[in-house]
Amino acid sequence: MSTVTISEVKQLDLVDFLAFLGFHPAKVRNQDYWYLSPLRDELNASFKVDRKLNVWYDHGDGRGGTIIDFGMAFYKCDIPIFLSKFAHELSFHGQLGQHHAPAQASHEEPKIHIRAERPITAPALIDYLDRRGIPLELANRYCREVVYRLGKKDFYAIGFKNDKGGFELRNALIKLSNSPKWITLIPEDSRELRVFEGSFDFLSFKVLEKRFGLPPSSYLILNSVAFLRESIPVIRQYSSVTLYLDHDATGRRATEKVIQEHPAARDGNDFYKGAKDLNEWFVSVYPKLSDAQQLARELQRKFPGDDNSNQLRNPGWRIR
Repeated sequence: MSTVTISEVKQLDLVDFLAFLGFHPAKVRNQDYWYLSPLRDELNASFKVDRKLNVWYDHGDGRGGTIIDFGMAFYKCDIPIFLSKFAHELSFHGQLGQHHAPAQASHEEPKIHIRAERPITAPALIDYLDRRGIPLELANRYCREVVYRLGKKDFYAIGFKNDKGGFELRNALIKLSNSPKWITLIPEDSRELRVFEGSFDFLSFKVLEKRFGLPPSSYLILNSVAFLRESIPVIRQYSSVTLYLDHDATGRRATEKVIQEHPAARDGNDFYKGAKDLNEWFVSVYPKLSDAQQLARELQRKFPGDDNSNQLRNPGWRIR
């Protein structure tokens, strides 16, 4: 695998790199490109790229800098690891390195075209699922292996379909989606609804649900908290609602908004306190709790009012 240098990466157009990752501007004003932040969920675009200077600034959390700074923030790593990831990405995805910062901004955006979908069989995707703690059988129940075209090349990812037919696309290197982007509602014969921000939070909960023998509920996966407002009418249809959103400012605001709109809704994210989201907790904490009864007691302590709390006394079959 070839290596890249800091100076070589800095020559790349940040707008092109964001588009390559699946992020497109919500609005463009001269050289300023405004995005919903790739670093966090938000409802209004506050992430700005000055394409002339090829720098970014996230007004929501006060961070900014060059493409190097963005790469370290996006991948949550230091410079050597980012350069390694970037070199891997060049090898995996093709000739991104040929796109240098332009003298004049181009408004053409690459589009993602779905070429095929099938059961998940690619070893790299199965390995990625394993690292996220998700059994292949469960993933194949709700996801597909998706072949998509970006530019002139074909790639593959785990695809989670929304209710308008678009996919959330994930693999070890990318986090993107194709149009149309929308929510995913998975209804069951239940008046209870559990709400998640992303597909891996939902899949993590399904693992716990099976292990503890919890009865199934209906599930709403927002795929982005930007769709929260449009989701309120769906949420109101359920007599019991539990929210499993992220431990950040956006997640807290979204949770408070739903509770204000629907008195039957309650916050469930204390369950994974100390982690950014449910999947991060699931991957980092859950495997260390080898005593099923210990975890059952912890869940029961954190959710004393849960209608299913009696189920937690019997952990049941361990799926992992």
